[in-house]
Amino acid sequence: MLEVNNIHVSYDGVPALYGVSFRVEEGEIVSIVGSNGAGKSTVLRTVSSLLRPTQGSIRMNGEELTALRPHEVVLRGIAHVPEGRRLFNRQSIKDNLTLGAFTRKSQADREEVLEKVYEVFPILKKRLGQLAGTLSGGEQQMLAIARALMLKPKLLMLDEPSLGIAPKLVDEIFETLKEINEKQGITILLVEQHVHEALELADRAYVLQTGRVVTEGTGKELLQSDAIQKAYLGI
Repeated sequence: MLEVNNIHVSYDGVPALYGVSFRVEEGEIVSIVGSNGAGKSTVLRTVSSLLRPTQGSIRMNGEELTALRPHEVVLRGIAHVPEGRRLFNRQSIKDNLTLGAFTRKSQADREEVLEKVYEVFPILKKRLGQLAGTLSGGEQQMLAIARALMLKPKLLMLDEPSLGIAPKLVDEIFETLKEINEKQGITILLVEQHVHEALELADRAYVLQTGRVVTEGTGKELLQSDAIQKAYLGI
């Protein structure tokens, strides 16, 4: 589905990614893990065309994405839930969801997608008039994911969905992602600092270190790796 090959990315001439390559197959959950500053967010921003690679290619179902603008990438079926959620805080839950459905042209289509979103996040349906900025961190993350689902994406990309969320809600967020993948058949690319949770969830995973992929494997393989346990899991 998604093929990223040898991308190099810089910020104002300062290199951030050095020849990063990975793939995401249809129906998978793929995690990219690593320490803060490793380049994880940069990867997602580049796939979304918020950043341009200086070298390399990004293909979605065989189509090159690197020359596209961000809204054109969205129209190819890629939804990006950014770090920090980036909600419209002075707008209601319903307004945020509606804005997420800008690619859905018919009212009937929007309502159909809304109902599926409510099945995943029933709490949102009960509080549609509440302003997004008054929600808790966990509720805001639910809304950010729900807004992305309004696009009916083929690929859902999430950047640190556990950031700023109470520890007891982190497991709930990851269980929700598993449900979205299994019940709605949506492919997921996850960037996450909670390495153990991200590897447990993933079919396959890549470890990023200082802008380079240093190892890859199934989530289970990496969880059992001595190097990963010592470097990221404190074992």
